[in-house]
Amino acid sequence: MKKFEQMKGELPEPDGPSFVHMDFRPANIIVQEGRVTGMIDFESVRFGSSEIDFTKIHRDFLKGNPVLITAYQEGYTSIRPMIDLRAVLPFYRFIDAFNSIGWSQRRGMEKNFAFYKSNLGILKEILQGEQLEK
Repeated sequence: MKKFEQMKGELPEPDGPSFVHMDFRPANIIVQEGRVTGMIDFESVRFGSSEIDFTKIHRDFLKGNPVLITAYQEGYTSIRPMIDLRAVLPFYRFIDAFNSIGWSQRRGMEKNFAFYKSNLGILKEILQGEQLEK
């Protein structure tokens, strides 16, 4: 857990607490005529640091695609400043992977085993000190 504590200690100051969706992904975003018109699925909302919502988008869609990452950042910063995601992503990837393993167990390991295994790999990668951001 030393690696986790190190990551936590390297986090920049948050930009202030806010409501965090905790399941921010395209399936929960309503788009009409190319514009975001709403969000659904607020059962997991928490009060925390807004950067955590970037984690699932990064994991499922942006990772390894610099064009999409740039587009996301440009869109986000057109509304408000963005914290340095490179500084916070390793910590939030760890939290997301840890929570996703619990989610897999609660929702049925048999049907969610691939998701479980993927997140277990992320935890092992981080805890073994391998490359944190791919």
